[in-house]
Amino acid sequence: MNPKLLKISISPDQSFSSRFDSVPYFYNEWHVHPEIELVYINKGTGTQFIGNNINHFNEGDMVMVGSNLPHLWKCDDIYFEKGSLLRAESYVVHFMPNVFGDQFMLMPENKTLLELLEKAKKGIKITGETKIKVQGYIKALMATKGSGRSLLLIQILHELSLSTEIETITNSVINNQLSAKESERMNSIFQYLIDNFTGIVLLEDIAKQAHLSPNAFCRYFKTRTKKTFSQFLLEMRINHACKLLADSDKSIGNICFDCGFNNSSHFNRYFKQLHGVTPLEYRKKQMTKLSDEG
Repeated sequence: MNPKLLKISISPDQSFSSRFDSVPYFYNEWHVHPEIELVYINKGTGTQFIGNNINHFNEGDMVMVGSNLPHLWKCDDIYFEKGSLLRAESYVVHFMPNVFGDQFMLMPENKTLLELLEKAKKGIKITGETKIKVQGYIKALMATKGSGRSLLLIQILHELSLSTEIETITNSVINNQLSAKESERMNSIFQYLIDNFTGIVLLEDIAKQAHLSPNAFCRYFKTRTKKTFSQFLLEMRINHACKLLADSDKSIGNICFDCGFNNSSHFNRYFKQLHGVTPLEYRKKQMTKLSDEG
């Protein structure tokens, strides 16, 4: 895809960056950078776009975004309301794939580290005990100087490379050919979808955002996301439904229409295709999960 190329600020006396962000909402433009990004969401909820995957994010999520993999975190609308006192918080580590030098990564002892960085090209979600351990290492980075920072980053990568509690996020590697024009075009498309996906989205209207004919837009979108536009829109709506099923007491019928569906049977069928369960079964699972955690 062709998102905005973002320049990551790294101190001249450091080889990689680690920081804690506390902001009204996360940076919400579709962007890319050559640095690998490891992020832990301390506070915040919203919609997460990584490559061609759409999902909702919550407090406690941890992901690794590979080099030049496009992404954005769009906080929920409540964060943008006038007078909102909500804060979005995250711990973020940025490092180049060759941060320790090319020869270091080619050492036979580091084969699993190299495999981890290859997986990161599709994005990685981190869960379980691994997430807890890595979270601790990331926080320790904030208070560590000198060679101790390098050792902590190696420890983080080591934990992740051996873990079975990680899963890839996208179904394919997205290649990027960056240009200012393409960046603006993709940002327009995604912003239009974010603003309108719960209503009627006409192909003619979304194509206008890209200054393309409907047929040309469909080809353009699939080439860059590896998904058809209709499939991408469907996934946005279903993932929004997941959030409402888990976080609200709205009826399933109301959620169906709130997410842009005008037919409950279609909603139920598409939901089961994507998640393997019906909306009702999904809600029950989420309630059981919350009960177990409580």
